[in-house]
Amino acid sequence: MTEHLMEQPQTEVSAIQPHFSGAILGLQGDVLHGWAMDNTQEEHRPVVEVLIDGASVALIRADQYEPSVPAGDRFHGFAVQLRQRWLDEARLITARIANQSFVLGGQLLLPTVPPVSSGESASVASQVWHTGGLRVGGWCWDPKAPNRHVDITVREGDRIVAQTTCNEHHQALVYRATSDHGFGIDLPWELADGKLHVLEIVNDLGQALAGSPIRLCCLPEGIEGLLRQLSSAHNGAALALMTEVAKEQSLRLPKSAGWQHYPHWFEAFQGLDEQQPPQLQGKLGVLMLSDGNTLHEKISLNSLGVRHVSAHPVSIAGPSNVLPALAELLEAGCDRVLPITAGDRLAPSALPHLSALLDDGSVWAYADCDRDGPQGERSLPWLKPVWDIDLFIGADIFTPGAIYSANIIRNALSLLMSYKNNAEVNVNDLTAGIALATQQARARVAHLPRVLYHRSVQRPASPEQTQPCPQRLQAMKWLCKNLAPGATVSQLVDYPALFRAHWPLPPELPRVSLIVPTRDNYKLLHACVEGLLNETDYPNLEIIVVDNQSSDRLTLDYLSELSKRGVKVVRHPYPFNYSTINNRAASYATGELIGLVNNDIEIIEPNWLNEMVAQVLRPDVGAVGAKLLWPNMMVQHGGVVVGVNGLAAHTGNSLEQRDSGYLGTNQITRRQSAVTAACLLLRKSVFDSVGGLNERAYPVAFNDVDLCLKIQQQGLHVLWCASAKLIHAESASRGKDLSPEKQARATREQNHFRSTWSSPEKSDPYYHPNLSIDYLSGPYGGLAFPPREAATRYSN
Repeated sequence: MTEHLMEQPQTEVSAIQPHFSGAILGLQGDVLHGWAMDNTQEEHRPVVEVLIDGASVALIRADQYEPSVPAGDRFHGFAVQLRQRWLDEARLITARIANQSFVLGGQLLLPTVPPVSSGESASVASQVWHTGGLRVGGWCWDPKAPNRHVDITVREGDRIVAQTTCNEHHQALVYRATSDHGFGIDLPWELADGKLHVLEIVNDLGQALAGSPIRLCCLPEGIEGLLRQLSSAHNGAALALMTEVAKEQSLRLPKSAGWQHYPHWFEAFQGLDEQQPPQLQGKLGVLMLSDGNTLHEKISLNSLGVRHVSAHPVSIAGPSNVLPALAELLEAGCDRVLPITAGDRLAPSALPHLSALLDDGSVWAYADCDRDGPQGERSLPWLKPVWDIDLFIGADIFTPGAIYSANIIRNALSLLMSYKNNAEVNVNDLTAGIALATQQARARVAHLPRVLYHRSVQRPASPEQTQPCPQRLQAMKWLCKNLAPGATVSQLVDYPALFRAHWPLPPELPRVSLIVPTRDNYKLLHACVEGLLNETDYPNLEIIVVDNQSSDRLTLDYLSELSKRGVKVVRHPYPFNYSTINNRAASYATGELIGLVNNDIEIIEPNWLNEMVAQVLRPDVGAVGAKLLWPNMMVQHGGVVVGVNGLAAHTGNSLEQRDSGYLGTNQITRRQSAVTAACLLLRKSVFDSVGGLNERAYPVAFNDVDLCLKIQQQGLHVLWCASAKLIHAESASRGKDLSPEKQARATREQNHFRSTWSSPEKSDPYYHPNLSIDYLSGPYGGLAFPPREAATRYSN
């Protein structure tokens, strides 16, 4: 799309309304640029409301750098992407200061005549963000060459700091045909020196990106670390209080560092206190898993330390049969066993730290791991969640860095004997047996979120990159059959090293009541309900559509038609409250299972509901969420991480549906702290037992996360189902929160959520405390900088 012409922008303060000034500067493609400022308070960054043909479509804060601003510090610019469907029939674009009468100059009349060609390219649409730390992100798109991937450069003065190509998927571009024009830049570690650095970000045409320059000033340990040092030196109560305040600020404004900084990050934050390691309890044995390579065995033995090698039995086993070596260790009186693969190494003092994890009643435990780089440097960390048997079935990320009590090993071998019939027991059989024994006993598993195990440089970078293992596939089939008779396991087509469990459905399928709230938006509603009726292959289905003050004639006629087709239509002529709407509809439901479904859901695979029902009927499962995709097949929802900026955020928003994701998790059904109510399935009895959705505290947002967290308090698990895939155009029907009342409501919801579920002391058990909780990077987008508290965590 060409750059649009516009009326002459307003560059001087209006004589009639001198309080504000501002202008629309242009529309590059579908991105509107401009500036706005409060002339009486230049440090204030006003919010701009964008209108198309008089209808409000977007809000954006004017806080980005814009060189054409005539006064102040020039951080009064804005850039906002407008959906193409809004522009297709648009005639006039205007903007004003939100909740004020002041209209920005430079309104756009559409369609416009392209500018006379001068041989120069139109401005490249862009945006850059920085929220602190060493991570910069954004997107850049050339409207004259939509498929071109723009190169960008970060400069400090004349020095080039970093360069990259904009070829990553970015959530801000999900409504475009192609979304792979985003970027993430990891700034050099040496910039975290506590000094101010002004960095300019420009594209390959020499144009500064919207939001450039950025001002960077940070230290690796963060402000709270600095205050802790001062507090320790002066022993002052005031400094201790300031430290707590700093933690609270870090919760709301967290910082991150990119994955490429892991070697520096490891040296700064992962060292163990070798002067005071935990006192070893009991008798520890080491199980060396070796294919006979004596050089690799020596590397692993050396990492144990001379003192520990001489003090603790080491038994070597081939990976195809671990029974003789295990029997040797158990007969020697070992009450705990630490497996290590020949060529892998333990971090200094790791052995006593791992052993200490079993001294509090845990049946087994594990720490995090990484991989040796070609030069021995640290690389590719596997930062793990608490124990999750569903994730384990998909990919074993837990074994490297694990330690097992003798009791759980004996229990596992006892379970395996009937299966193996005294035949050889390979290492995959052993870990499957331990998983089953843990599940049956509801035993506790400990996780120390610290990197104590270093995998060999020859080991795969990530689970999905390993060679498919027939022995592990057979072991997982045995495990799943013992968890649920009739269960089967298959390899993923795109990632054959990853597995998917198929849980059995009962002969008589339970009724599922699907609740679909709506207000107008006939096209969305029609696509959703017809998909439920005609494209979903689940036979015992009840659909309840809740009409929340629809006035559009097409919608009203369609609702009348649905009533005649057996769909329940419940009228709700009251102000919008998502929680109230769904709670009321649930009282009409006759199904054993309830499904919350947004009216902007589209069915793309007929078996989606069968997949979710099979999961939710399993013991200890309280709720199941689907894998939701944008129309361009980017991931909109891959589970929820609690704690991002003190709130909660969707996982996977920078991924395409077929991408593996961090440690393969974009393809693996696994436990999560929460899933979205855009498509959520649970038993009606569970919904009722937790009081449904919280109507008072969360009328619009966070009600689904709150629901899931309450369900977990009852000892039930929440699952994200990777095999149930649907399209979701998020908030397409409800729109933006524009009015002061709605913004105040959103603030109340956020504050209530923070005070109830999010604090510096709390950590999402299914998300590692050393992973970033920045909105900028998103879940799994980088490393926490500085890391959060890393106390031992336990399975539920």
